[in-house]
Amino acid sequence: MSQISIIILNYNTTSYTETCLNSLLLYKDNHVKEIIVTDNNSTDRSIELLQDKFPEVKFYFKKDNDGFAGGCNFGASKATGDYLLFLNPDVSIKCNLFSKLSDHLDSDIDAGILSGVMTDENGNVQYFYNDYPDVSWEISCMYLPLVEKKINKLNSNPFIAEKKKFYVDWFHGAFIFIRKTDFESLGRFNENYFMYYEDVELCYKMKNVLNKNNVCLPELKYYHSRKSSLANEKTDEIYTFHLNRSKLLFISNYNFLKSSGVYLAGLGNVLSRLLILPFWKKYSGNRKQKYIQLKKVLKLYFSRSYLLRSKYEYIK
Repeated sequence: MSQISIIILNYNTTSYTETCLNSLLLYKDNHVKEIIVTDNNSTDRSIELLQDKFPEVKFYFKKDNDGFAGGCNFGASKATGDYLLFLNPDVSIKCNLFSKLSDHLDSDIDAGILSGVMTDENGNVQYFYNDYPDVSWEISCMYLPLVEKKINKLNSNPFIAEKKKFYVDWFHGAFIFIRKTDFESLGRFNENYFMYYEDVELCYKMKNVLNKNNVCLPELKYYHSRKSSLANEKTDEIYTFHLNRSKLLFISNYNFLKSSGVYLAGLGNVLSRLLILPFWKKYSGNRKQKYIQLKKVLKLYFSRSYLLRSKYEYIK
C-alpha cells in the first residue's frame, strides 16, 4: 500500500495550523505515514508550543523564510512517503479523503497532480483552479467584474455539482497531491518564486514535461481560509508586487509569441493603474505609497536583473 506524507508550511499561522492538524488527525488512516510541519522562521514563535500538543507530528524549524516553494521543498526533503500532500495551514478537512487520493494515483498512471474542491465553511465553492495565464485573463484583470465573471464560471463547472472528475491546467497550491517521484522529476517547486505561481508552474510542467493530467476529484472537498499568512498586512504591497513578479517568471515557460502577449497585457494593466491612481478612492489615504509600489512593479517589466534579484522585495 502506498503511503502519504502530509506537508504543511507554517508562517505566523499557528492557530490555523492547529485547526488543520486537528482535522487531519481526526480522519487520519493507515494510508498516512507522517505529518510534517515546516516553519518558515515565523516571527510569532507560538508554533513551538504545538510540539507538545501534537507529539505524533514532525516539526521542523527553518532559520530563514525563503518563500512558499523553499519551505515546501524543505518539508518534502524530510518526507519518506510514496505520495506527498501539500496543504496550506488554513485548510481543514471534514472527511477521510486519503484512501481515495492514494487509490486514484495507484490506478491511474496518467494522473499527475490530484486535488479536490475548495469551499468556504458554508460549502460555497471558492476559486481553486484555472487555465494557464493568457492575454484574455490579463485583460480581464483590468476590470474587476470581468475577473469575477470568469471565476464564477469556473466555480459553476457542472462537473463539480455532478461530482465527476475533470482535468484542469493548474490547481491552487493549498491542496496538491502528487507522487514523490514525479515531484522530484520535475525539480520540485521552483525556488525562484517567493510566493504565487509556483503551483501553476508545477502543474504546467506536469502536463508539458511528464505529459500527465492534473485531475480534480469533486467528491473530495476541503475548507480554506484565504491569505491567512498576509492577514496582518495593512496594504497590498506584498500581494501586488509578488503576483506580478511571479507571473513574469512563469511566462518564461511559454514560447515567445505567447509570453509576449501576456507580458504586454500585464504591462498595460500596470500602466492603467498608474493612470487612474489619482482618482482611485481605494487608495485615497496612501496614494504615495501605492505609487511607489506600482513603480517597482513597472520596473519588473523593464529590468530583467531586477526581476531576478527581487525575490525578497517587501519581505520583512
